Amino acid sequence: MKNSAYAVASIVALFAAPLLAQDGDGGMGEVVVTAQRISNNMANVPVGIFQPPSPPVIGLKRQADSAVRNIEIVSDSREEAMRKREVQAMLLDAIDRAKQGGFSLVTGRLELVEVTRANWQDQFPELAGKARDDEDEDSDDDDDGGSAAYEDDGGTTAIRLRVKTRLDGSISNAQQKISGFVKSVPATGRSLIEQKGGLALTIINPDQYRDEIYRRIAAGAKHAVSFYGPDYGVEVNGLDADIAWQQVSNTEVFL
Repeated sequence: MKNSAYAVASIVALFAAPLLAQDGDGGMGEVVVTAQRISNNMANVPVGIFQPPSPPVIGLKRQADSAVRNIEIVSDSREEAMRKREVQAMLLDAIDRAKQGGFSLVTGRLELVEVTRANWQDQFPELAGKARDDEDEDSDDDDDGGSAAYEDDGGTTAIRLRVKTRLDGSISNAQQKISGFVKSVPATGRSLIEQKGGLALTIINPDQYRDEIYRRIAAGAKHAVSFYGPDYGVEVNGLDADIAWQQVSNTEVFL
């Protein structure tokens, strides 16, 4: 009987808070990538007792497709109806200018949806005078403030969304382009656009890279077992798992 040297490989990245593509969803569109972070329940564990797991050795590192930044369109006019009209007017102007300038306005907690003149009322029903049902409200919750959201505290009306630009250079270049776009949208009454937080990266349909990851795992397993001689075999696990992705530099993601 041959001995076995186990080179165990898994597609699922062992990050503290990985983002995963779900099987059976027909393929994802463009998704948001976040940097590595330790989960909140481990944040106060003394050093030496808990060490965050390392990412897998085998995977695919590539440049992200786009950069996105959270924005808010706000108005503090005295009357609520006026605030809504001003925010709506600035949103529609931003949609038109984004289309002309090669940008996109997007919403979504994980998978991005473009905001257009045809669907903005569905993304911000309260702004359009419609009621948001409970299912929509739950699906838009986002700790990072990046999903479609409407808020009126009696003095200020605000909507939250994102500006997306193609990543075709440095991250500072992407930031300059987004800042230039934000400044180009004229105010209506007392409305304005504010940028929030830092830039995040996106990647289009992570599952399209599955075969390349398989090839790299196969090559890595073959290389690992070569050190042990012909009487040893290799076992590879996890090929049916979800793909995970994570930001690993200013412009790159790891799958």
